[in-house]
Amino acid sequence: MNKHSHKMQGFTLVEVLVSLFIFSILSAASLAVLTSVLGSKDVMAEKSNELRQRATLRILLKADFANTIAVPKTDAFGQPQHAIFFGGSFGDERVLSLSRTGWDNPGGIERRSGLQAVEYVLKNKTLVRQARARFNPVAATPVLEQVLIGEVERVILSFYDGENWVDNWLTGVPPSGVPNLPKLASVELEFSDGKNLRQVFRVGADQ
Repeated sequence: MNKHSHKMQGFTLVEVLVSLFIFSILSAASLAVLTSVLGSKDVMAEKSNELRQRATLRILLKADFANTIAVPKTDAFGQPQHAIFFGGSFGDERVLSLSRTGWDNPGGIERRSGLQAVEYVLKNKTLVRQARARFNPVAATPVLEQVLIGEVERVILSFYDGENWVDNWLTGVPPSGVPNLPKLASVELEFSDGKNLRQVFRVGADQ
C-alpha cells in the first residue's frame, strides 16, 4: 500500500491573480473594439442619411427648375399673383417660388392639371419643399410639405440672365418683374457646422 498521501491539484493564488489580470485586459480591449465599431456604425449611418438628403434635394431642385414655366396663377382668393417666379431674399421664410409642368396624373384619375405651384421655405433651420394639390388653389387646398435637409443657416440664390449673375429674380408684372425666366440658377446652402453646398441648375422647360 502506498504510504504517500495524494495532494489535491489546483491553482495557486498567484495564478488566479494573473488569470484575472489577463482576462481584465482582454475584456477592456474587447469593449474598446465594440465601442469603436458602434461609433463607426453611428457615423456611417449619419453620413449615409446626409448623402441621401443631399441626393433627394438635388433631384427635386433639378426637376423643379428643369420643368419651370412662366405662367400666370391666382392665389387662394382667386386674385392674380403678381409674381410668376421669384427667388432670393424677399423678407420672409420663402426662398424660391415657381410654377412647373410635368406633374404626373396617370390616366387623368385626379381632377387637376399637370401644372404645380412649388415653394421652398427655410423654417427653423430646415429647408422644406411645399406644393399645393391644385395649381390655382382655394382656401381649403392643402399644402403638401416635404422636409429636405436640416441644420441650414442660410440659403443663397443667384441667377444668370445670359450675361450677368444677380442675387434676386422676379418674373412677373413690370416694373418690379421681368417677362422672362433666368437661364441658370445657383443654390448655395450654408450649414451650422460651417460647411457649404452649392449647385447650379438650368431653368426652364424650353431649355
